[in-house]
Amino acid sequence: MSVLWSIIGGLVLLLVALFGYVGFFVRKLGTPTKGELINLTERPSKALLIIDVQEDFTRNTGKHSFDPQVRDAALKVMNQEIAEARSHGSKVVFVKNIFRDWPVIQMMKLVAGGIGTPGREGLKFDRDIVVGDAPVFEKSVGDTFSNPDFETWLAEKKIGRLTLVGLDACHCVQLTAKGARSRGYDVEIREPATLTATPAKWPSLKSELDAAGVVVC
Repeated sequence: MSVLWSIIGGLVLLLVALFGYVGFFVRKLGTPTKGELINLTERPSKALLIIDVQEDFTRNTGKHSFDPQVRDAALKVMNQEIAEARSHGSKVVFVKNIFRDWPVIQMMKLVAGGIGTPGREGLKFDRDIVVGDAPVFEKSVGDTFSNPDFETWLAEKKIGRLTLVGLDACHCVQLTAKGARSRGYDVEIREPATLTATPAKWPSLKSELDAAGVVVC
């Protein structure tokens, strides 16, 4: 009997540890990063950042799918922003989200059909977005600044002003904006060129962004 209770106790501890492990990575997904302050006087250039416009997300048919008309309208504005940025000589850069942490991969497979996990066709950018020869950076959590290569690229290109579009406005877009502001970047979000699956959360997040110095327009 004591052996049985030892096994049960071991399993309970294992489950507690597993849930704690998953919880850690879930918190990591939704936390903006911190970094060294930049000198804006040395960063005169501007970049348009297109976040996570991948078919696993834009054309998801699950519980949190986007209305096709709303999606298509936002994609149209994104393409307009891309064309305008290029015409003004601003840099255009794309971000691709691929979940790499094992607990998050398992969670996404369990609750969301595996979207955003390695090996899926849906990781490609949306068929209607004009990517061209823009550089692409990968991330596995919400804030794009979690990828040090992205920050290095910004420094090399002397970029101090960022315009953000893409999705999800209530997650990766606002987290990237907060990560950028914590480093001293000038940041704006083009609201018509964003999408969110949780629009009820957006007004309070807009207030947070405004307090952080992010311009939402």
